[in-house]
Amino acid sequence: MSVRSRRAVLAAMLVSAVTVVAGCGSGGGNPLSGNSASPSAGGGSSEIVVGSANFTENQVLAELYAQAIQAKGVKASTHLDIGSRELYIRALKDGSISVVPEYTGNLLQYLDPKTTATTAAEVDEQLPKAAQKQGFDVLDTTKAVDQDCYVVTKATADKYQLKTIGDLSKVPNLTVGGPTELQDRPYGPPGLEGIYKLKVAKFQAYDSPAIKVKDLKDGKITTADFFTTDAAIADNGFVKLEDPQSMILPQNVIPLVRADVKKNTKAVDAMNAVGAQLTTEDLTALIKKVDVEHQTTADVAKAWLSSKGLS
Repeated sequence: MSVRSRRAVLAAMLVSAVTVVAGCGSGGGNPLSGNSASPSAGGGSSEIVVGSANFTENQVLAELYAQAIQAKGVKASTHLDIGSRELYIRALKDGSISVVPEYTGNLLQYLDPKTTATTAAEVDEQLPKAAQKQGFDVLDTTKAVDQDCYVVTKATADKYQLKTIGDLSKVPNLTVGGPTELQDRPYGPPGLEGIYKLKVAKFQAYDSPAIKVKDLKDGKITTADFFTTDAAIADNGFVKLEDPQSMILPQNVIPLVRADVKKNTKAVDAMNAVGAQLTTEDLTALIKKVDVEHQTTADVAKAWLSSKGLS
């Protein structure tokens, strides 16, 4: 069976799960506690609210966008650490936020679970259409990439001769670690079992990246999902496993905006200017400044923007 065929089968399995999740989040009430912004608060008012997911890199990106917009004379603020994609997409829909930093392939799979895209070109072609069907839009795709990846310790890689995700079939009692939402993602256990035909004995959810790192080093889990920009991979000598079946789609940084925000040319130009200069190496360095050097996301964003002449 081809990669596309396997992906189509997997997508069909996931559609119902995604529908259930969406239904759970479609009721009354605002996902951002205490925020009473109306739907017009997105781009129709004078303020652009930039939201973020609950991990460092996304928070840094939100600060970059908000501060760049402010530098153009447009009122902007941030609402950081909202949570998983299910929550911040809901916030984007109800107008609690106007913009959120996203990742091309993962976003496409969320908006269109039936997609059979595998290449960056296919993702870039399909994503705007999928976003517009949901009442959103996307800005320019950046060259900055942060890919989900599966890693193992060097000791585990050496013991079982692991080079690819498929090689995990050699490991008995395969235990996979990652953020809670990974268990339902097409590149989580559903993809490992559906595309790579692995038998996942257990999925371990982690809210703390530090505990995930420790458990991987201590052998409490076999493999874990990381972002390729995470300094913990190199710092701990972890081995990234290759993904020859393209289970994980290309993940370039891209701003996802409410449709009305697209009309604010100053805000759009500001965010696209950030994306035009942002690199993968920049992302890795910015995350390390926050997670390792304990600088604030606002400060590291401010310094980067100043260095690029964007503030």
